[in-house]
Amino acid sequence: MSTAIQIRSSLRNHPHLFLVLLSIIAIFAVFQISQDNQIESAWLHGLTAPSFFGRKNDVVEDKSVDSNHLQFVYTKQYSPYEEIWVNNRLPNWAKKRRQFRKIEHTIPAEERICFVHVGKAGGSSVGCSLGFSLHCTNQSQPLPGLLPQRTTRMFHADTYDCHDDSAYFLFVIRDPVDRIRSAFLYERPRNEETLKKFHPNEYDRRKAFFIDCSYYYMEDYVQRGLTKHGDASEECKMKAFTALWGVKHYSCHFFFNYQFHLEGIPKGAKILVIRNEHLVDDWNGVEEYIGGEKEVIPSNHSLPVMNGSQKNPRDKYLSNEGRKIVCRQLC
Repeated sequence: MSTAIQIRSSLRNHPHLFLVLLSIIAIFAVFQISQDNQIESAWLHGLTAPSFFGRKNDVVEDKSVDSNHLQFVYTKQYSPYEEIWVNNRLPNWAKKRRQFRKIEHTIPAEERICFVHVGKAGGSSVGCSLGFSLHCTNQSQPLPGLLPQRTTRMFHADTYDCHDDSAYFLFVIRDPVDRIRSAFLYERPRNEETLKKFHPNEYDRRKAFFIDCSYYYMEDYVQRGLTKHGDASEECKMKAFTALWGVKHYSCHFFFNYQFHLEGIPKGAKILVIRNEHLVDDWNGVEEYIGGEKEVIPSNHSLPVMNGSQKNPRDKYLSNEGRKIVCRQLC
């Protein structure tokens, strides 16, 4: 009799052994997590519960740890992220550029704004104009007005560095189908060799989706993976749906979607929105709403495009039927 059959037979005849086994597994898991008295931020990439990654009120305080001896910070300015994830460094890309950091001390708590950067929604263009670093060039400068001054912290993907009592949480939104298409093309590898060479930490999950399922063009992904008549395998169809819904982490920009970020901010938080398709008008509207000038950006100006890339027409093609299929699944 095999070992597996013997174990299953023992559990059937002695149900209490199953509870004992579960208890042992739970104790071992707790020990593994607590032995270093910290949680590495990289662990978050395996989570499917969007709200557990960083707000102070979500973290259970360990009274047995002397924080005065354990905790230290890497930045001169107080960082909510570094207070939550003890002894972890806030990534440079999540900070405002060095020359624009000191102004944070002059902003009252009741005026602070958290910038919520949802990937491939136009957040890089807005973020650079606010004075942040992600995907910005050395020539990037924050725009004039109150909005760049009051927007002091950022929340992007698994990095939450905002004050829970911020006056507002500023989102940039985009046509959902266009965002998905942009995310697909951004993370699609050229081939397996370049994926392994340049993105080793993402190799397994991106290979499982893009390469193993031959999802190279957006239209093919939609027609083959998101329809009943599609010729993708059942396994690849499951990957197609769970990736699009943000349930399984094959693509970072699929997984860290609007819902992830919305569930990540405090309940009842006040939200400001800038639409990607109306960046200047909405920026001016938000600026005026918080007490600034009515047209801080002239209407004939535009925000610089950041983190964009040139794609050929075949790459970007998505039929009207394909758009409806994606839209239906997102809804």
